Amino acid sequence: MADLRTVLLLSGLSTSGLTLAQASFSLVADRDSVGIGEALVLTLESDEPLTEGQHWEWPVLEAGDSLAKGWEILSIGPIDSAASPTLAAGLRRTQQIEVLAWDTGFKVIEPIVLGNSGPNPIQSTPILVQVGAHTLEQNPAPRPMQGYTNFSFTWWERAMQVLPVFLSIVALLALLIWTLRRFRRRESSTLPITQIAKPQEPAHLRALHMLESLAAEQPWNRGEEKEAQVILSEAVRLHLQGTFGVKALERATEELTAHLQGSPIRGMDSKDARWLVALLRQSDLVKFAKRSMASDAHAHAVNEAIEWVRRSAPQGEQEQEDNQTTESHG
Repeated sequence: MADLRTVLLLSGLSTSGLTLAQASFSLVADRDSVGIGEALVLTLESDEPLTEGQHWEWPVLEAGDSLAKGWEILSIGPIDSAASPTLAAGLRRTQQIEVLAWDTGFKVIEPIVLGNSGPNPIQSTPILVQVGAHTLEQNPAPRPMQGYTNFSFTWWERAMQVLPVFLSIVALLALLIWTLRRFRRRESSTLPITQIAKPQEPAHLRALHMLESLAAEQPWNRGEEKEAQVILSEAVRLHLQGTFGVKALERATEELTAHLQGSPIRGMDSKDARWLVALLRQSDLVKFAKRSMASDAHAHAVNEAIEWVRRSAPQGEQEQEDNQTTESHG
């Protein structure tokens, strides 16, 4: 009897462990009935395990598109990402969608698919929503006519009718006087010295400064591994966007890595693209999945990023930077 209890206990523990490691994807509506042409808010939520090299592809939805069964998409909210509270090493993503329907009756919102790197994507459960015409009040009847009431404008209302015209005239007179004075002083006054705005520092230099400061401070030795990976990821994305023209600062990691893997980037070879994909995914594991890295691994990743920025920087600006470095050391 004791052996049987032990077997059942171990079976339950193994089943719960498998459940914690499984991905989930849900679609929830804010209510189960709406009026025709009335907006309905849907919330997509996923818990995605990041173990064993898994990565997930969020469904691509755009405002103006249509879902199955005649649902029109009004607006798409941003994708929020955070560490999953239900998975030991996972990512939770949420997104809100506004939809509406122009047909009455019980309508189904069919499942939406969350793709993954394996052969078995997961999908949400369907939702049944009742779409009906707006109901009138009980026993509708014409309302009785109301009598006339005396009405007169207050002094403030009368002033507000005249004030915009008065202010417009004053502004035109002031502009005319300023123009005449400027025209008269043009010949006697010297031309003003225009200040040349200091050009903004190129993206690869800003990224290089961030990485060199990170390599010098080594915050991972103080237990700040997540903060170090945030700076590393931001510097790499800054150089990728400023130098190669890839929108990387506001993209989710999965969307950015899919772009790097799916289409060639001008000026970047495939080896650098594969290295970037691995670096960004490793950084996400530290930031969201609370994975720890050795001190040497942190330093190696930062040094590789510095070498990549220097190697892929624009040629003319790279030579200027090398000359400035030589002069400062000399």
